Order: sequence, then C-alpha cells, then structure tokens
Amino acid sequence: MKAEITALLVAVSLTAGCAHKTVLRDARVYQAELDQYDNWATQQAKYLRAFIEEHCECESDAEGPQFSDPECEKAADFVLTIEARHEWHKSMSLWNAGMIEAEPSEQPPEIAPLSCPLPAAPAASPEPAEGD
Repeated sequence: MKAEITALLVAVSLTAGCAHKTVLRDARVYQAELDQYDNWATQQAKYLRAFIEEHCECESDAEGPQFSDPECEKAADFVLTIEARHEWHKSMSLWNAGMIEAEPSEQPPEIAPLSCPLPAAPAASPEPAEGD
C-alpha cells in the first residue's frame, strides 16, 4: 500500500501543471515578428527573382519550361511560392492568434506554375495603414 501511495504521489508531481499550460504573448510583439518574417521572405524573393532573371538560363530542348540549373529551379519555386502565399500565411497567423476578425480562405492561393523564364511578378500590394 505504501508503494502505491508513493507511486501515485510521484505521478501527480510529475504531471502537475501540464494540463493547463498556456503561453501568453504580447500582441504587439507577435505582430512585429510576423511583419519581420514577412518582410524577410518577400525581400529575399525579390532579390532571388532578380538573380534568377539575370543569371539563370532556360533549357530550350527540355520537356516543358525548365531551368538548366536545378538550383535555379529550386530558387524559382521559392520565389513563386512566397509571391503567391506570403499575405495568406500572415493573415492566417494573425487570425489563428485571434488578432483579426476576418477569417482568411481555408485554402491558400494557387502558386503559379514553374516556368522558365519566370512569369511577371505580381503587383506590389499597398502597405497596410498603421494599426491594421
């Protein structure tokens, strides 16, 4: 009986506090982090796009539009993904955190098909007003 009570006390002490674990974050800090991650991703995509357009070549005899260098193809895929989805990911992060009212579409936007040369970059969206 004494061993059972000891085992029960050990189990309770090891699991105490785990059932109601909550992480609190300052909303302004979270917003700033999301803004920074979004800025890093979009700036990197912008610079990569310029690099791809200047230094990557297309294979003319390839089946479908392909880059001659696999690294250029990977970079182009990254660029197209960021350009298509960065706003959706940021909005979904804010919505999941309860910081915006409007729920983003359940499905992320379509990514443009990989092509060589890259399709034109989408028009830049206007910067949100302070406090949005």
